[in-house]
This record gives sequence, C-alpha cells and structure tokens, in this order.
Amino acid sequence: MKKRLTMNFEKYVEDRNAALLTLDEPTIRAFAKQYDVKMADDPEVFWGSVHKSITAITTLPLEFRLHSKRWLDERGWASYDDGELTSLPD
Repeated sequence: MKKRLTMNFEKYVEDRNAALLTLDEPTIRAFAKQYDVKMADDPEVFWGSVHKSITAITTLPLEFRLHSKRWLDERGWASYDDGELTSLPD
C-alpha cells in the first residue's frame, strides 16, 4: 500500500499510456506488475479490460480509442467512453 501512496501519478499515466499503446500483452502485464495493478489471467477478460480502459482514456489518440471501441462492439462488450466514440473512420 505504501508504494501506491508514494508513486508519481504523472509517471504512472505516462507508463500506462505507453504500455497500452503497444497493445502487447507482455508489455501491458509488465506495467501492471510494476504498479501492482491486478490483471485477469483469462485472455478474453484481459483484452476486454485493456480495450475498455483505452476507450476511457481521453488523452489517447482518437483512432486508437475507436479501434478499441470496435473490438468491444464486435464482442458485445460495453465501452467506457462517454459517448464521443460513435463513428469509425473509413
């Protein structure tokens, strides 16, 4: 718990965004381990949580967030965006 209280939030956000932008499972899991973030073992749940997170982070590129929304929509999962991710680029 002490680690969480003393972490640099800006560094956490920078590391989180960098990891998510890779869409690389080992990289994302390494980030999660570094910051003591629990991640699902089940691949579909893991990727669902990754894509849900991506849709919620408004500082990530829009097209990247739209890709995650599409991934979720194709599987019948809800996204965490606030409704601004409604159209996909051609």
